[in-house]
Amino acid sequence: YKASFQILTGTNVRMNETSNEPLVRIIEKFTTYFTAWNPEKEMEYVFFRIPVPEFNVSAFREGLLNAFCHRDYTQLGQVRVLIEDEGMTISSQGGFIEGVTSENLISVEPHGRNPCLADVLKRIGLVEKTGRGIDRIFEGSILFGRPWPDYSESTSTIVKLFIPRANPDMQFTKMIADEQNKKGRLLSINALMILSLIRNERRITAEHLSEAVHLNKTRIISTIESLVES
Repeated sequence: YKASFQILTGTNVRMNETSNEPLVRIIEKFTTYFTAWNPEKEMEYVFFRIPVPEFNVSAFREGLLNAFCHRDYTQLGQVRVLIEDEGMTISSQGGFIEGVTSENLISVEPHGRNPCLADVLKRIGLVEKTGRGIDRIFEGSILFGRPWPDYSESTSTIVKLFIPRANPDMQFTKMIADEQNKKGRLLSINALMILSLIRNERRITAEHLSEAVHLNKTRIISTIESLVES
């Protein structure tokens, strides 16, 4: 197997590194590359300054680990990280596992293609095997009021995660931070997705929310009622 890390600015290639080193070494190396090409802004919150990166670090990490952990190693090809003007793409060989689609990623029962590899990555502390990696990928964009990650370019032979590059919505970020501090815990991914949709749509029905989040209406209404009370 191979893996590549590419940086494009317009049509100019700023970086193009390919490696077939051991998996853990590639992950460490790509994380170092990503950090160097991921500038941060700062947001003032109460007495603190909160870093706002171009791309969420946890989302990158989960996307990269998913690409290696769930790729089809019977197929030739490479895991590819591409950062360009429009955003960041992480792609890997093999389509979605049976029962998983780009629409039900958040709600589907988690299961993997390579359970032995997933177990090894859990033992060395790289993954948790809780099935919450996709939640973190979406959370990384929603927390800053950015467009959701997109898997729509995935096919039967490749999975593509695209995280759009977008300016943060600082007021939305502060609202989420205030709410989480008030509750003393993080908001659920369902609550975050609902707030994100309301932010964009302004007016939206429970039926539309149910379709967009891919949860049944009963769970959507339960989350809405909790948000209204808060």
